[in-house]
Amino acid sequence: MIEDIPTSTVRALALGLAEVSGKAREFGKLLTSDFSKTPCVFYRYKVEEYRSSGKNSRWVTVAEHTSAQFFYLEDATGRVLICPLGAELHVLPDHKYSTGIGAKDKDRFLAQLSSMGIATQGLMGFGRSYRCEEAYIIPGDDVYVMGTAQPSPLGGGSAQGYENICIAAQPGSFFLLSSESEKHVLAAFTGKMHLFLYGGPVLTIVCLFILVGHFLKRMF
Repeated sequence: MIEDIPTSTVRALALGLAEVSGKAREFGKLLTSDFSKTPCVFYRYKVEEYRSSGKNSRWVTVAEHTSAQFFYLEDATGRVLICPLGAELHVLPDHKYSTGIGAKDKDRFLAQLSSMGIATQGLMGFGRSYRCEEAYIIPGDDVYVMGTAQPSPLGGGSAQGYENICIAAQPGSFFLLSSESEKHVLAAFTGKMHLFLYGGPVLTIVCLFILVGHFLKRMF
């Protein structure tokens, strides 16, 4: 889908599925990311706790957040509002935090967890194991968006038609927000598609060889 839709300039945007790229610009007041305290137009984080139960151990998500505030995407022809809510996100993490021994910014990470009401110690006083990834988009960062161009919920009235448009989620339609180029996004999707198409058959063949080998061992 990505490679089939031509990238539009902001000025040439029309209602419907659209693909645009440009620089991120703030809409109103900048946000502040929760962990690194970075001024930004968009951010998200996910906090996971390492939990053990018997022989099973796994990372469990205990907190996550994606900002929903509008921001602008600006190119050489104009700027258009982006509503990130509901988008599939391809935004690489800018910071990684951990409670592991010697972890960078560990004290600040623990303080932020406590301020969020997340217990950092267990019943016996032992520290719990957490990790977190935080990603953000700051003014001037490259942004690539594919989504539905629709009338802005903030109202129209501008003489410039594109200023009355917002790119946002639409039920049943594709919506992608990325801080990477279209080339990188396309490569990522192509890799996933190859895994989907060929990974299953390959796994089936491998399992078949294992079963046949096991059967032959029992026979002989």
